[in-house]
Amino acid sequence: MSTWTLSDIRRKVRQVTGRFTSAEMTNAELDKRINQFYNLRFPADVKLEQKHTYYSFQTSFNQPYYDAPLTQYTNFEPRATVNNFPLYWYQDPIKFETENQTNLSYTFSNPWTGDGATITFTTTVGDTPIYPGTLTITDNTETFEDTNKTWTSSDVAIVGSLTGTATINYNTGAVSVTFNAPPANGQLIYLNYILFKAGRPQAILYYNNQFQLYPVPDQLYLIKMKAYQIVTPLVNATDTPDLSEWGPAIAYGTSLDIFADYGENDAYAETLAFYKEQVGIILTRTVQDLLNVRSTPQF
Repeated sequence: MSTWTLSDIRRKVRQVTGRFTSAEMTNAELDKRINQFYNLRFPADVKLEQKHTYYSFQTSFNQPYYDAPLTQYTNFEPRATVNNFPLYWYQDPIKFETENQTNLSYTFSNPWTGDGATITFTTTVGDTPIYPGTLTITDNTETFEDTNKTWTSSDVAIVGSLTGTATINYNTGAVSVTFNAPPANGQLIYLNYILFKAGRPQAILYYNNQFQLYPVPDQLYLIKMKAYQIVTPLVNATDTPDLSEWGPAIAYGTSLDIFADYGENDAYAETLAFYKEQVGIILTRTVQDLLNVRSTPQF
């Protein structure tokens, strides 16, 4: 059976770009460019059905945020589930926060007043935990903002805009702030935060390469969704793409990137047609796969 190996792809790229020898482009540089295209642009251009799979992760108690594994997957898609129960899927943070205000509403307070001498103030807030990354404190001169998004029962340190210091304990609600300079006499000191009650998640936001769950998980749950997995890099000369038919497209695509980097616009335009032709051949398989799947009514 005919196959396309890394060695074949190298040879094709050299023929198309005119970089015939290692003096013009080393194999190391060529392999780097081939894999950059193969791992990053190729899956985005083709949306490889062979790499359409599931991604899952486990939740942690009181932890609302989870980083997306971008070194393993290129895209994540609805619908997501939590222990096989459907989750509402969001990619707009404003809509996510607006439609889930019950557990994402700020508490606004001014528990302290400056006297022109005191710089340290303490209090305990709320009867439920504080949502990570939501606390702000200000005397309208210095501002403290919690940017941590990881749940912890230990104190979280915050540095003010004028180098003052503060701590917040999400679990107990204990807040302490030491301003760089005493707030003015009679100056209200503002403290804002979000309290939350943990439970089984009902909604998920995918934004800024991170997942956010609502409500915050109260225990371990399994979150599952569709995703496109990144292809395996080609390392050895005998390594082959997941499907051999991808070989010509990878070669032409890598050549396009080389032409673009070196400003060889005429060669780029000529090669683009060949690349599109190869992508069309690949997508024919995808279209046939989709024709075999009966659509599911959304009701």
